[in-house]
Amino acid sequence: MKGSRILLDVLHDEGVRHVFGNPGTTELPLIAELSRSTGPAYVLGLQESVVVAMADGYAQASGRPAMVNLHAMAGLGNAIGNLTNARVQGTPLVVTAGQADQRHLVSDPLLAGDLTGLAAPVSKWTHEVRRVEDLDVVMRRAFRDAASAPTGPVFVSLPVDVLEADAPDDGAAARHAVSELDRAPHGAPVAQLAELLLETDPGRLAIVASDDVATEQAVEELVGVAEALGVRVYGSSLHANTVFPTGHPLWAGGFGLSAGDIRATLAGYDRVLVLGGRAFMAYNYSPGPLVPPEVELLQIALDPHSLGRTAPVRLGLVGHLRTTLGDLRKVLAERGDPNRARAAMTELGTVHRAALDAAEAHALGSYSQVPTAPAAAVHAVFRALPPDIVVVDESMTCDDYVRAFHRADRPGQYYTARGSGLGWGMPAALGVSLARGHEPVLCLVGDGSAMYSPQALWTAAREQLPVLFVVVNNSQYLMLKNSLHHRYPEFGNGDRFVGMDIDHPAIDFVALARSMGVRAERVERATDIAEAARAAWDSGGPRVLELPISAP
Repeated sequence: MKGSRILLDVLHDEGVRHVFGNPGTTELPLIAELSRSTGPAYVLGLQESVVVAMADGYAQASGRPAMVNLHAMAGLGNAIGNLTNARVQGTPLVVTAGQADQRHLVSDPLLAGDLTGLAAPVSKWTHEVRRVEDLDVVMRRAFRDAASAPTGPVFVSLPVDVLEADAPDDGAAARHAVSELDRAPHGAPVAQLAELLLETDPGRLAIVASDDVATEQAVEELVGVAEALGVRVYGSSLHANTVFPTGHPLWAGGFGLSAGDIRATLAGYDRVLVLGGRAFMAYNYSPGPLVPPEVELLQIALDPHSLGRTAPVRLGLVGHLRTTLGDLRKVLAERGDPNRARAAMTELGTVHRAALDAAEAHALGSYSQVPTAPAAAVHAVFRALPPDIVVVDESMTCDDYVRAFHRADRPGQYYTARGSGLGWGMPAALGVSLARGHEPVLCLVGDGSAMYSPQALWTAAREQLPVLFVVVNNSQYLMLKNSLHHRYPEFGNGDRFVGMDIDHPAIDFVALARSMGVRAERVERATDIAEAARAAWDSGGPRVLELPISAP
């Protein structure tokens, strides 16, 4: 049995249905094996960063490790950008790249190099297979490590001679049996935590939910805990999934990326329960702590390394969130004051409803603007589409409006890149749709972000994935301009900005999409967006809507 066949057997045993890749000469043994097999299906991307993001979306939507195959040193180098996103998000990926024949490495052949060294900063674990006898156990270990908490991408370098070699008949390369691993979700003891929560006034207590709440399928339990306490729930900075129903009266939105804003919000509380890791992140440096010293943090996380990592905690518990919150919910139901909780929830619901109404009024009041106001553009799209759609968001300057108008009640309805590396959204939307059985997906993407991965359109057309790409086009890197204004107030709106305008020449996204086999339309007035979006959504195939927008 050749190494390439051993690799394919592992993929079959691990339930891999798709291999995301862009092949080269060092990958030909695998490509030949896939060509002779009935599966997995090979999903071709035209650039390696696109390949990784497709697999990232697929893994997040399916809940299983996705398989990525890249080409040598250059292909892995192209993929690093979106591997940084996968590493920050903790997406379970098994990433492989072909290495030159080991007998050839002494000659420094073309495209060869230190693949594991290049992949190490964006991987949980890396390995280069030296013998065909080791291939089976290395690949099975890769899938186990990618899926084990804390999840994340792993990397395996596959020399071409290993894939072409015949395994010996002495049993050294015998196929390892697939064993069931104990992945029972173990909870943490909650008695002390419940006491601390119940002794705090609901108005001085809050909960912050990271993406771990979605990953560990704990949203329902979190809702029960929040309602039993009658307290606000915030999303962690740049939370990338649905961590709490956005229409719920206790939902307070997500934290921003300014240390001052984070401190100001937390200063209103005596205690804050943090669920998962990396709850607070500041983008630019500013002096002072993220958490005011007078605020006590309580934290539950499955990864012990995340407890108190950036701020001290009064009580840190290691445990699976769904199990721990389920136990906490029972204790709170027995010992809590339901009347106090209901009164607090009613009061907070009034505030929540007022915020939603204000956002709606702001959007409706800007429909007459030309170019279209960002709030009106996003509002018009969501008004036209079904309420429970799946959204992949890389709209950048419009993302506040996306979160305001999209009603997401459960995980799997909203995705974004917490790592913030551009070029993730369009290909990730393809992976999400593929994992969900060609389900329609709405992808909102800024013009700058879209130009990092336009090759995704070609794969969308090739696979006929029903993704509606809405390109909100302001012909500039507006977030960068805003940051420049903030850091250097002497710059005025009429000043020259180096490297921040992308309007000379203007990018024709309609022509770009059509060149890759995707139908497209440019819509310049807010009042026309809903009809165009509805028609594109109902078409059943990939579509692009380009919406020229103004600066907010």
